[in-house]
Amino acid sequence: MALSRLEKRFALNIKGIKHQTEWIEYTEIEKRSKELGIPPSEIKADGKPFYTIPSIYDSSTNTRISDSLKIIEYLDKTYPDTPQIIPPGTSMLNATLSWAVGKTVFTLFAPLYSSMISTMTPEASAILRSRFQGRVGMTVEEFRNDKALLAKIWADSEEAFRAASTWFKTSDGKEGLQPWIMGQDITLADLIVASALAWIVSASGGDESEMWKRVGSWDDGRWKVFWEKMKPYAIVY
Repeated sequence: MALSRLEKRFALNIKGIKHQTEWIEYTEIEKRSKELGIPPSEIKADGKPFYTIPSIYDSSTNTRISDSLKIIEYLDKTYPDTPQIIPPGTSMLNATLSWAVGKTVFTLFAPLYSSMISTMTPEASAILRSRFQGRVGMTVEEFRNDKALLAKIWADSEEAFRAASTWFKTSDGKEGLQPWIMGQDITLADLIVASALAWIVSASGGDESEMWKRVGSWDDGRWKVFWEKMKPYAIVY
């Protein structure tokens, strides 16, 4: 499950670009993308197209794009009078941050997937169950009953988030947000972190879920505070 799938929504809302969301079932992504003429996100090594979400169709330019980064690059270029999300010269920094955030958040892969699977359609649930078992090495039910493993995962994840929290501080340990990661303006770096937190919120069952409350409370509430700052830009239209 790509953490970046929500970056596009944040970007559209930050830029104030009017849009409408169409929801697609996990198992229908390729079929619906082809129906809408959305190009694949990439071509696999075996030559087969690979379709993902998010994707957009911009009627003002008759443009269809998939992949969050490509979409945001397009929006910055096509709508230059709106807030620019990707500052020049930050591609490598953003890629590094995206990788590091992904490593941190996916320490919670097992508990989050185990929660999310119960909300999926039977067909999508079967696919995710297979992915879960391949990665964790046991069924969802076996995992839910393994209290020792669950406790270790939570402990390891809290430590990973504690390490990530240091990224937001200066060398002398002071708070580094001013108020955003790169200063006064929201940039892709903020969207990367916010999208990861949004996935935790969504997969765990929402803002009131016990899992999110637990994560949000770590590091003196840093993650909840950051998410609350970004929530206004997560509105679905």
